[in-house]
Amino acid sequence: MRKFRAAVLLTLGLFILPAVSSAFQVFHHTQPSEELDSRWNWAIGKAQKEGLEDGFWIGYSIKRLMGEYSYLASTGTYTFSSSHYYPFLFHGKSLKRIIYGSKFATDVSDEEQIKEIAKQALNDLDKPQRKQRKVWKDIAILFKFGRNSYKIPEKIYLSNLSVPFDLGGCPLFWLDKSEDSQSFHFLSRMYSSIANEDFKRRILGAIGLHSSSNLVVPFMKKVLKSKVTDRLRGKAAIELGEHDTESSVKLLLRTAREDSSLYVRKRAVSGLEDLRNPAAADALIELACNARSRDIRRRAISALGDIASRKAVAALDDMVYSDEDTETQKRAVYAIEDLPNKEGIPLLIKIAKTHPKLKVRKSAIYCLGDSDDPRALNALIEIIRNK
Repeated sequence: MRKFRAAVLLTLGLFILPAVSSAFQVFHHTQPSEELDSRWNWAIGKAQKEGLEDGFWIGYSIKRLMGEYSYLASTGTYTFSSSHYYPFLFHGKSLKRIIYGSKFATDVSDEEQIKEIAKQALNDLDKPQRKQRKVWKDIAILFKFGRNSYKIPEKIYLSNLSVPFDLGGCPLFWLDKSEDSQSFHFLSRMYSSIANEDFKRRILGAIGLHSSSNLVVPFMKKVLKSKVTDRLRGKAAIELGEHDTESSVKLLLRTAREDSSLYVRKRAVSGLEDLRNPAAADALIELACNARSRDIRRRAISALGDIASRKAVAALDDMVYSDEDTETQKRAVYAIEDLPNKEGIPLLIKIAKTHPKLKVRKSAIYCLGDSDDPRALNALIEIIRNK
């Protein structure tokens, strides 16, 4: 998540600087229907006119379909995506209140939002796979400009408007909402014009959040096929995991099979793991069974344990017995241990009692020993008593 702050002061022609708090300074563009490029140019011009030598922010928001209790938040270098409550992330005013003040008096207060997230986090403790209703949420895309810089931002941050953000004392030029396609084209042009690799990776992350898969997937495909670094191509593969389409599955499967970089192939497997399309599970099973690289097969096996579809469970059970590589068989055992709702306990018991390889049986026994399921305890007692 990122740090952000804002407030409001003054009114100048079409652009206002409303005053909310002396601690936050937010300059609002009042015509959100204008092209995003035009609003951006206004912000740059305004920053130069104000002589903001110590830095400033430019930001706007897009809509994204997210889990009801999930959120993006920024702290320091990283962006977190979670549905669990982390107290250190929820100190201070939310971005929405920083930007808009008390304009939205009917909104749920920050404290009530935090309490609700905490309540859901507690409910999640015993149900890590609990499904959440999908709702549209506002995500801010925030650009930080450093000292005496008016052309190229030094960082980019992503954050839901409902969580706090530290602007670090620098003013914010708020461009309001952007249509998905406008934001995508704006960011894709920025990606092409900036050379810094870390910044380009952040832009790829921002592009991946957009809902228009018909725009994002071809763009990530282009990045994957380009002559950029493996880190950038791997990031593109990860972002494809945000777009649950047939095209994403096919592209990620092909990348995991054929890409020249092991790093990129591994990221493609991770992208497949994030997809909820049933075809993604089939693709992971294909990789787990047939990938030429042992590393890719093992990574795919672990992913199968995480997605835990019925096909995946059957595939893991088969791999434990049919794969020739002992380490791969053990990896399948650990994936079975990770199945939700203790679904893997019967399989672990079977493996612990019947597998022909001692090392694999030991792995299953260790997994049973880590479980508090009564079935696991009974099975261990039976093994000890040679039953």
